[in-house]
Amino acid sequence: MAKEEQVSFDIYQPFGPSILKTKLPQVYLDAVNEHADNILNDEKLSKERDWSHNLAGNVKKEISIDHMKIKGLPEFLATVSQEYAKQVLPDYLPEGTKVSFRVWAVSQVAGDFNPIHIHDSNLSGVCFLKIPPKFDEEYKKEDHHPTAGCLEFIGSIPNHFARHSFLVKPEAGDFYLFPSWLAHQVYPFRCEGERRSMAFNVHFSMDDPVKGVNV
Repeated sequence: MAKEEQVSFDIYQPFGPSILKTKLPQVYLDAVNEHADNILNDEKLSKERDWSHNLAGNVKKEISIDHMKIKGLPEFLATVSQEYAKQVLPDYLPEGTKVSFRVWAVSQVAGDFNPIHIHDSNLSGVCFLKIPPKFDEEYKKEDHHPTAGCLEFIGSIPNHFARHSFLVKPEAGDFYLFPSWLAHQVYPFRCEGERRSMAFNVHFSMDDPVKGVNV
């Protein structure tokens, strides 16, 4: 990531665990979509990169992403992960810590959904890459607690004076980072088109066998 680029973000703490929100720069958004298009439009490559057997979702197309081939993306992910850790737990990352990522894309169409699940890592994240053309129209039609295509974080059981869930309406470029143990789910939608997202796990280690980025 170029030195002159500044990353701005907000950190939400709706029910205990903190959730970071930022925007994926357009240059990376376009590059990830192009990379995903090249895989999804190639039947053979899609089968080779199929990642659905490792995931919880009821989604037909989930593919692994080679994030190291997308210039600047590993550094962006490392910067955001580092800043999150520094602000939430200032002493969490000792000097020399490396950060590595597992990245995949989820191509969701009408009826697809992700049930409540957690991830096996330190931090996890999602960035919305594409939204169906008529998604907003469908969302607005749900006049009572709209959930179509939404991501929901679940922090606790319902109780008085305690917020137990945090609902996120997908917008292209919106980027969220959160503790991997935080339960979450994705609701189905009905309109035509693709709801595409990039999901990833973040692993911090002093001696990581996976190629990592110094933080």
